[in-house]
Amino acid sequence: MIDESLLPHLVEVETPGRRTDRYGNDVVDWSASTRAPVDAWLQQNTGAEDTDQRSAQIGEWLMICNPVTAGGDPLTVHGSDRVHWGAMRFEVLGPPGPAYTPTEFHHYEIRLQVVEG
Repeated sequence: MIDESLLPHLVEVETPGRRTDRYGNDVVDWSASTRAPVDAWLQQNTGAEDTDQRSAQIGEWLMICNPVTAGGDPLTVHGSDRVHWGAMRFEVLGPPGPAYTPTEFHHYEIRLQVVEG
């Protein structure tokens, strides 16, 4: 695992709840989500503006974190999760990338996206 002194940002990983809709389908339910505090390293990789149909700013970020919460509980991150850091809310892009040492699961490398506007 990465030493916590190298993970200076405290974020929250939000995992949506699930419910059955009126057609019997299993669907995401953000009103029943759970949040886990996580020590992480965040850095912005790219930034762009989409001015075709609207004025939007799009940023892609990288989050590196240990496979445990700030409280030491096991952490599992899914592609449907969100990450909150201060006033920013990120969407997880695709499945998180697990990084291994030769003997064990070491940390997550997670691509994030934020869209404003």
